[in-house]
Amino acid sequence: MGIFVLGSKKGLLFVLSNAASNDITGIYKYGLQQSGEKQTKKYLNELVLFLNSGSRNQNLVREVSMFSQELKYDIFKKHIVFYRIVTKNSIFVIRILGRRINSIEHI
Repeated sequence: MGIFVLGSKKGLLFVLSNAASNDITGIYKYGLQQSGEKQTKKYLNELVLFLNSGSRNQNLVREVSMFSQELKYDIFKKHIVFYRIVTKNSIFVIRILGRRINSIEHI
């Protein structure tokens, strides 16, 4: 079960897994400690805009074929977003992990 986040008419529908939702909570808590509330909210708003972006270049989509042909990832600033394309207009976000984390252990 995930959390639905609706975007604009031009944007994507994205669903967060429970793990991805927990990842965002962790990003928020860490951000508050390191950068303060204003900067943390800005970062998370930019992350939501990134997830809602309908302009992903299909030529730049990265696959994680060692796990599944369906698993993709994109890099957003200091994080890697792992997701699966559900339909042309929707994605299921599996994890949002820091770039320094060993992703293989957490997917």
